[in-house]
Amino acid sequence: MIALAGAVAALAAAPLFAQAPVQTTDRVRQIGKQLMCTCGCGDTAGSCSHPGAAFSGPCEIAKAKLKEVDERISRGESNSAILQAFVQEYGESALAAPPARGLNLFAYSFPAIAFAIGLALVIMVIRQWRHRPRVAPATGPPVSAEMLEHARRQIEREVQDD
Repeated sequence: MIALAGAVAALAAAPLFAQAPVQTTDRVRQIGKQLMCTCGCGDTAGSCSHPGAAFSGPCEIAKAKLKEVDERISRGESNSAILQAFVQEYGESALAAPPARGLNLFAYSFPAIAFAIGLALVIMVIRQWRHRPRVAPATGPPVSAEMLEHARRQIEREVQDD
């Protein structure tokens, strides 16, 4: 009976422990989606959620980042200044999409370059196939009617012998 009362009390108190949704503006969410959450979920701070876990919604780390973004917005900082502040504090790994320079530029442009090279190779191969010389039919001395008749008789003899 006491266990049943405890279970009912726990179920009744569960909504009290549920996390309230984070109240953010569109600008905070937009900037938050450009920052990585460092809780280990592999998502951005603006879209961090943990469905099926002990709680559902953004973790405390994502909430703290969004709160910091909101504070910086209220101080009048621009989006690029806010992102730069996070880069200075956490490094370029704080960004969901690192800037396109150096090795990152190569990583961003490699798929397009590889596609262009592959397309060029396919076009070259198709042109080679289309312009290859035609193979002429085999030529030789004409076969006379007498030679054909001789070959037919020989085939008939060999078939009858078997």
